[in-house]
Amino acid sequence: MIARQTIRLLLFGLFSLPLTTAQAAMPSPEPYMLVRSMRMLQDQVASGKPEALPMLNRVLGHIAAQLQMAKPEVWSKPANVYAIFIYLLNGGNPQVVRTILTSANLGQVDPKLVAGSLAYADGDTLRIIENFQELPPNVPIELVASIYLVTATQLAGIDAGTALKRLDYIRLNAPGTLLEEAALRRGLMIAARLGDKDKVRLMARNYLQRFAFSPYSEDFFRQLVDALMVFKDKISNAEIEEMASLAWPGARLPFYLRLARGAIVDGDMGRARFASQQAEALSTALKTDDTQARLYLAVSNVGSDKTGEAKAMLSQLPKDRLHGRDVELMEAATTMANKILAQPIPAMVGPQQASAAESSRAAAGAGRAETTPIETLDPMIDETRKKLDAIDALLGKARK
Repeated sequence: MIARQTIRLLLFGLFSLPLTTAQAAMPSPEPYMLVRSMRMLQDQVASGKPEALPMLNRVLGHIAAQLQMAKPEVWSKPANVYAIFIYLLNGGNPQVVRTILTSANLGQVDPKLVAGSLAYADGDTLRIIENFQELPPNVPIELVASIYLVTATQLAGIDAGTALKRLDYIRLNAPGTLLEEAALRRGLMIAARLGDKDKVRLMARNYLQRFAFSPYSEDFFRQLVDALMVFKDKISNAEIEEMASLAWPGARLPFYLRLARGAIVDGDMGRARFASQQAEALSTALKTDDTQARLYLAVSNVGSDKTGEAKAMLSQLPKDRLHGRDVELMEAATTMANKILAQPIPAMVGPQQASAAESSRAAAGAGRAETTPIETLDPMIDETRKKLDAIDALLGKARK
């Protein structure tokens, strides 16, 4: 209780005065207290408090100044040394920490923690993994969680199962913190590559229930879409809709737009149609522009029995409301629709076949082969399809 009150007083003093005045007026707390104040603010950032992020930037600068002025005897206490590791791994100034680690007497701390932290400050991925592969006993949970988080992505390329277990450790031991928020985001793609659909759904649900207003939620949705692309039809539209329903409508709209674009890139027009229809409905409910949703819906229908409707929709879209890559996509899809609608119905033999052809004309409109799969069309379309594939590749880069 006393420690928490001290931290609150520290934050109040820091933000009620100019930085230089606060430094002069306040006593210098020990590094572990400073880092606790940083972690408290980070957790407020994760919960979506808008004032916490700019405050956090000031705290990081304040801590850097305090660490530089710390007396040598401060580093004889392991709690303070562990604190500067946590500070570094959570956005702290690497140069300040490097100076301390290379000049202070840190005999009570395991050398691998020092080496791994210096490797992190230097951006040396191999040395980070090497020194942080096995952690010494009695390391604070908060430091263990920080180390597991910063090494998860690199470790996933070597041992995805262990990387995911380490992220699970963070979720279990640091609930409600920015560490858990980041662990959920980073775990989505690892779980997807391991084929663990239930884990992806669990992490998505936990994130949306706990961190829906995090400033990093856009990255979460980007990771979620990428994970869904891995599963393809192994995850149903109903399951996707169930996950998305936990987000507020303003977040669901860009999610479905990103999912529709990703499905187009992946060639999954059924999924693209579902996502774009969801996005169009949300645009109507939110009374916002639906041009992008209608574009993806039209593209998803090119080559189906609704090619004529898709072409008409594409012709009505205002280009000035689309990004450049989407304008190119619209033009390529229009060209494709024109090629499809220009294909003659193949000659058939016998009255039954003739009747079927006549029925197809009536259903699809003059000059349109309703049921002819796009794969059976003549080579005239190949060049246009290649152009569409190139546009899809651009969209794929944009969503990463």
